[in-house]
Amino acid sequence: MEVRGEMMSTGASRAIELSVLAPVYNERDGIEAVLRHWVAVLAGLGLRAEIVLADDGSTDGTSAVLARLAAELPLLRVLSHPVNRGYGFALGSALAASRGDMVVTLDSDGQFDLADLPALLEPYRARGLDFVTGYRVKKRDGVVRVLADRGLNLVVRSLFDTRLRDTNCAMKLIRGELARALTLEARGFPTPTEITLKLLAMGAKTDEAPVRHGERAFGQSKLRVLATSADTLRFLLYLRWRLRLYRAGVIQSP
Repeated sequence: MEVRGEMMSTGASRAIELSVLAPVYNERDGIEAVLRHWVAVLAGLGLRAEIVLADDGSTDGTSAVLARLAAELPLLRVLSHPVNRGYGFALGSALAASRGDMVVTLDSDGQFDLADLPALLEPYRARGLDFVTGYRVKKRDGVVRVLADRGLNLVVRSLFDTRLRDTNCAMKLIRGELARALTLEARGFPTPTEITLKLLAMGAKTDEAPVRHGERAFGQSKLRVLATSADTLRFLLYLRWRLRLYRAGVIQSP
């Protein structure tokens, strides 16, 4: 895996307050606007931050755009995967490479706005939390995908006894050391739910906060709802079994 962007010293890495993490796959047309917006948001918040993107085998010219931006933007580090390994694998590699006291995860297609970060930071700081997950106040997506998310939340509440409103929301704020202890196994759609459920199983002090969800301005969604539904259900049943073993002390990590 190739890493682009300036590497900081160990002393500097300890000073990073926030890592902004996202997977990227074939987002050539929109990724520069998204990144420049993120940089502006972080400057306004006054946080010592880094942006870590995992380019997951893009084939549309995204890699060249990211290489140029990594040379220009001091905050940006790009992890380059030679082949596409999936959303969860890419996000997991970004998590492992992060150095912030806190990490925020979100998608790179612009549907989530990093400007909503203060809504997550406020309860995180005020109550000494480990994890604040966003919930989409109005999902701007096609009817099928909206229904798929609602169905997923009903299944998750039933299988895992949680009252969280939107476990699969991609925008999440996590204590850095706790985030880096995660091992992600999902490769696609259920990855944000896996993060949520594993952190709950690890005893993370958790809350949720509202975030906006916008329409995709560029490119096309990589999700094929009907094709992933059965795989998602199988993964959730596997995860339920795994978390039971973890809570019983049979395995050491969720």
